[in-house]
Amino acid sequence: MKQTLSFSLLISLTLPFAVAAQSLSFTSKDPNKPIEVTADQGIEWQQNGKLFIARGNAKAKQGDFSVTADELTAHYRDTAGGGTEVYRVDAVGRVAIASASEQAAGSAAVYDFDKAVLVIEGSPVTLTTTSGKVTAQQAIQYWSREKVAVAEGDAEAQDDTRRIKADRLTAFFSEETAPSKSSAVRQGDIRVVQAEGNVILRTAKETVRGARGEYNRETGIAKIEGNVMMTQGENQLNGGFAVVDTKAGTSRLFGSAAEAKTSSPRADARVKALIAPKPKSANSAPAAPTTGQPSPNR
Repeated sequence: MKQTLSFSLLISLTLPFAVAAQSLSFTSKDPNKPIEVTADQGIEWQQNGKLFIARGNAKAKQGDFSVTADELTAHYRDTAGGGTEVYRVDAVGRVAIASASEQAAGSAAVYDFDKAVLVIEGSPVTLTTTSGKVTAQQAIQYWSREKVAVAEGDAEAQDDTRRIKADRLTAFFSEETAPSKSSAVRQGDIRVVQAEGNVILRTAKETVRGARGEYNRETGIAKIEGNVMMTQGENQLNGGFAVVDTKAGTSRLFGSAAEAKTSSPRADARVKALIAPKPKSANSAPAAPTTGQPSPNR
């Protein structure tokens, strides 16, 4: 029999994945509503291990925001004031995260409150927003404090008119509260995408390949560097550095960034210092229960 548990009665908790992606709007429009957790195979409270485990089509829902998976595990700890707090949530098996305007899917996910990082793994893992879609064959990470997302493993970002693909894509999100007169980029929108390894940029007119690249959504300028090959129909050009203006519809090829009188695309130093927590394997055996299951609606 399906069990239902209201976390608001047990733990002072904000739905973790909503916190993880506030800049992506992955949050409930009703943050004050209780979080309801349901599971076809029951909800287990392991008091000694300080875990809540929901198994079998498990779903955590708050307003219009939800997380579903074969299994959801909440790790909690005691606080100095005598209360409790959740510091990590794992989702394993057929993971789906949805809000009013975004959806993400993969085989496993974890949100670490201390690091403020959400990791979704899968082959593929997908993130769909109102402005486009990102796919990857390994993982998509979102670092909420840094406002940075990283897609790894044959990663691709696309919108209506262009696609950029690479071994690794790093997206930086805008913190502006409203679009300015010079930019339509809003809070939570992608501002800059950096690409590393086997970069392919496709527009309506051409395909540009190189070793690394950078696309600035505010300016519409893309830079591709390293053994660049630009293809337009049956025509092919080779060089060391390409500048593609996606708004003006122009492309220029140079020998180097210095020749183009601009900077080279480079990986952001903030990303290198980040180490993502690892979701537990979907094949891991569940821990032995230490207590009985809580009654429904406890």
